[in-house]
Amino acid sequence: MLKIGLLKELKQHEGRVLLTPPGVKVLTSNGLTVFVENDAGEYCQFNDVDYERCGATIVPTMEKVMQNADLILQVQPPSPVQYEIYNESHTVLSFFNMQQSAERIKALVDSRATFLSAEMIQDGAGNYPILNGMGEIAGRMVIHKAAQLLTLVEGGKGKLLSGADIVKPATVTVLGAGNAGRTAASFAKSLGSKVNLLVLKDKRFTEIKNQYPKINVQKYTPEILDKLLPESDVFIVAVYSLRREFDIFIKKETINRMEAGSVVIDLSIEQIDVVESSHLTNHDKSTFVLDNIVYYCVPNIAAIVPITASKILTKRLLPYIKTLAINGLKTAIEEEAGLIPALSIYRNKVTNRYLADYYGYDFYNIFELFELNL
Repeated sequence: MLKIGLLKELKQHEGRVLLTPPGVKVLTSNGLTVFVENDAGEYCQFNDVDYERCGATIVPTMEKVMQNADLILQVQPPSPVQYEIYNESHTVLSFFNMQQSAERIKALVDSRATFLSAEMIQDGAGNYPILNGMGEIAGRMVIHKAAQLLTLVEGGKGKLLSGADIVKPATVTVLGAGNAGRTAASFAKSLGSKVNLLVLKDKRFTEIKNQYPKINVQKYTPEILDKLLPESDVFIVAVYSLRREFDIFIKKETINRMEAGSVVIDLSIEQIDVVESSHLTNHDKSTFVLDNIVYYCVPNIAAIVPITASKILTKRLLPYIKTLAINGLKTAIEEEAGLIPALSIYRNKVTNRYLADYYGYDFYNIFELFELNL
C-alpha cells in the first residue's frame, strides 16, 4: 500500500485541496495512511482537527509530508521548490498543465518521480470527469463575474445582465462549447440574457444546437464573430483543448468593435493565446481596461470557491486515489484504464505520447516498461 500525502498549496489564492476530511475518512477506513500538511484545508474551512478526526496525521511542513508519503496530492502543478525533493518513490497527482513549461517538464523528468495529470483522467465513456467538474464551476462563476463587471463601478457600461421590466437584457457571446462554455451559456440564458454560443467542433454542432433550443447556437467562423461582437455586452472565451487542436486568434481590432464598457472574460488565457489584447491577471488585480473594454483574465477561476471545488474534486478523484494507494500504479492502471492517459511521466520516461511529441521526448509505453521492470 502507498502512504498518501496531502499538500498545502503554494500558489497565492489557491485554496482547493484534492481531499476533504470525509474523503480522508474513506481512505483511512480502508486501512490507508494519510498525512496532511498543517493548514492544508484552511481556505476550505477544513481545519487540522477535522482531518485528524477522520484518521489523518498532521505534519508541519511540505518536506515532512514528502518524506513520509508515496502518493502526493496537490492541486497546482509541481513548483520549483519541490523539484529536488521528489524522488523515484513518489507518485504525484495534480493538475499538470503539461503544455505550459518546457523547463518544468525537464525538471520533472530529471526528478525520476511519477506524475499523473488529474485533468487527463478519463471515465468509461471517454469523458474527463475532473476537468469537466472544474469546467462546470468556471462556467457558472464566469456569469457571476460578468454581471459584476458590467456595473459602472467596475468600469462596465452599467447594464443589468438579466434586464428588467422594459429594459432588454444584456447579450452574452460564448466562444467554445466545451463543458465550461456550455455551462456559461446555459446559466446566462437561465438569468434572462440573450445568448450566442459558437461551436468549434463541426461534429458536435447539431447535438449542441438540439440540446439548447433557446440559445443562438452557431458554428464558429471569424465572420460570424465579427457580426456578433458589436451587439455583445459580454464576450466569454472558453476555448480549451488538451491537444491544442484549435487555431484561433482574435485581433484587438475585432474586440474593439464592442461598445465601450463591454466585458471580455478570457478563460483560455493560461492554456492558449486566443485574444491578442488579453494578458494574464490575478485575484489581487483581476481586471484591466484597454480601449474602454473591461478584461478579466484570471486562470483557475474555480479556485475562488474552494469549498465547492474541493468537494467535487474529492468525489471524482477518490476512486482513483483509493485504487492507486491500495494496489500501486501497475495494478491501478490495469483496473482503471482511465488513468493511462493521465500517466505523463514514469521515472524519467515520458509515457504520454502527446507530451512526448510536443516537447521532443522519446515516448515509452507504460506496459512495456512494466514488463521490463523499469
